[in-house]
Amino acid sequence: MQPIKALLPVSIWLMRIGLLLYAYDEYFKTFTKFNLDKVNFYIAFFFLIFSAIIFVTGFKRRAALTVISGFVITLLAIYNIISTIDGGLDTALILNFLIASIAVYFLSNPGGK
Repeated sequence: MQPIKALLPVSIWLMRIGLLLYAYDEYFKTFTKFNLDKVNFYIAFFFLIFSAIIFVTGFKRRAALTVISGFVITLLAIYNIISTIDGGLDTALILNFLIASIAVYFLSNPGGK
């Protein structure tokens, strides 16, 4: 069976939307507490900002911003993986691996071609 190449832009947009929805669901409450002395606030802040940048760069085609955002989200996801790996294999760990893989995709292929 041949791959359906016309669905590649749809899949890239689904990754952008999924990353933005994950950032909102996972980090928005932490961000709104505005607790500046906690590391979780800064993780939430950077994750929300750079997820939004990846979404917006889908319209603007700014490769540099996509690469930088993919790099930052990759680092944040790796930090989350290291933080949750002590608990064993659970949903949070698997989800952070998926987020890291999406971020690495945007780091390595900013134009989505």
